[in-house]
Amino acid sequence: MYLPADIFVRFQRMAGHRAYYITGSDEHGTYTLETARKLGRSFSEVAEGYVHKILECLRAVQITPDVFVRTSSAIHKGNALAIFRELQAAGYVDVRQGVQLYCEHCDEFAADSLATGRCPACSSPCDSNLCENCGLALQHDTIRDARHVTCGCNLVLRPITQAVFDMPRLAHSLHEAIGESVWPEPIRAKARAWLLREVRGLPMTRHFRHGVEVKQPDSLIGQTLLTWFEGLWCFDTGIREQCARAGLDANAALHDQNTEILFFMGQDNRFYYTLGVAGALLARGYPIPKNHSVQDFYKLKGEKFSTSRDHALWGDEVAGDVGPNVLRYALARVAKPFGTDANDFSLDGLVSAASRIRVWEDALRRCAESARTVESTELSPNFRRFAEDYADAVTALRFWDALDIIDRCFELAGFAHADDWTWNAAQISLFLSLLYPVVPELAMGYGQHYFGGAWRPSLETSAVAAQPKTSVDFPCFSTPIPANFAAEYNKRFGKEQISQS
Repeated sequence: MYLPADIFVRFQRMAGHRAYYITGSDEHGTYTLETARKLGRSFSEVAEGYVHKILECLRAVQITPDVFVRTSSAIHKGNALAIFRELQAAGYVDVRQGVQLYCEHCDEFAADSLATGRCPACSSPCDSNLCENCGLALQHDTIRDARHVTCGCNLVLRPITQAVFDMPRLAHSLHEAIGESVWPEPIRAKARAWLLREVRGLPMTRHFRHGVEVKQPDSLIGQTLLTWFEGLWCFDTGIREQCARAGLDANAALHDQNTEILFFMGQDNRFYYTLGVAGALLARGYPIPKNHSVQDFYKLKGEKFSTSRDHALWGDEVAGDVGPNVLRYALARVAKPFGTDANDFSLDGLVSAASRIRVWEDALRRCAESARTVESTELSPNFRRFAEDYADAVTALRFWDALDIIDRCFELAGFAHADDWTWNAAQISLFLSLLYPVVPELAMGYGQHYFGGAWRPSLETSAVAAQPKTSVDFPCFSTPIPANFAAEYNKRFGKEQISQS
């Protein structure tokens, strides 16, 4: 989810738009408490460690968010409560009697991932809020075989008073708004089907001592907002921080018809982003998100990435061995349309990424070092079409199509087979510009080599002035996957047969 967002933002800036990348931490999740108990550490210490690791991984693949929101910050807590009060004032928050799972052995309420069981709809393993397999938001009294993660004991239901987001009241207007959206059809269909046939109020508070504490009404004091609301609202906090830096009014910016909000997420976030977050925006008088990029779970050897089972690779560790450009391209190639369940990360994929980038680099170096003349003509209609189709693909969040367009552009230009001592400046500038959102370091390196330090990526079709140079004075951005990395990968996850040149 981080990389597609970065590709999109880089493309928008390349196209001349103001675009901002906002993300944040989810420091109040029950997984943090679960880990803290296992490690014998404090809740805040574990949360701090997660944040540090996330930022390290982002830096390793050259992703720098404009705003990174700490959900433990006073600014975010205050903003989350302000949103909650707005929804209350608009009449979309009811205080109702409900139930919450409770462990009699530990004498505590169980929330979120501290309770596990089986989904009432598909029978897959689930936590107490969401089934990751089918995407259903769960009610505590429907979960089968609920157990406490902490002690393994069966859980019982205890009556509680809680805040509930009145989705039925929003159902008609939200159903219509989603129907008029440009969201991908599978995502739009799932959201509208739930609103049409299964809509119900969504709990907003529960008994859990870590998080954003609700201040009123009195019956809710001591409860905290669900992270599926509070944590996801970090986008709103980030927008307000960014607007404050720019001297803009955040409310006016959110209402501006030229403002577009897009979300990038894994499949487990789909329900609450497309319904809970979109509904809260609509209830507060704002447009729903322009679009959503939802990725199925990334898999490693056929199984979902899992840090708790050590069935995962950290981005900073991989980038240190294979380089950020190879890793960015490999991860971009993993992205697929939602629902295809084909997001497989593999050693072979890394090898293919390194090989593909090396083909591009060899061709770019050969053109630079062998050519004696430069054509600076306008782009042909075919190449202008590449630019248009690429822009359409990235705008529609079809990153897989954008990558295929890069390949077609490279083949049509014939960079790999250039033997006439001439290169076309406009074609090379376009090719590097198509690469830029995906592998920015590589694109900028070769762009400035060919065209000078003032070169900037652009899909504009005008000719580009340049002079050929005799040699490229920096090392390749792609190298073969190190043997020690491949050996360690095979040791941890099972042997893969690979070949690389």
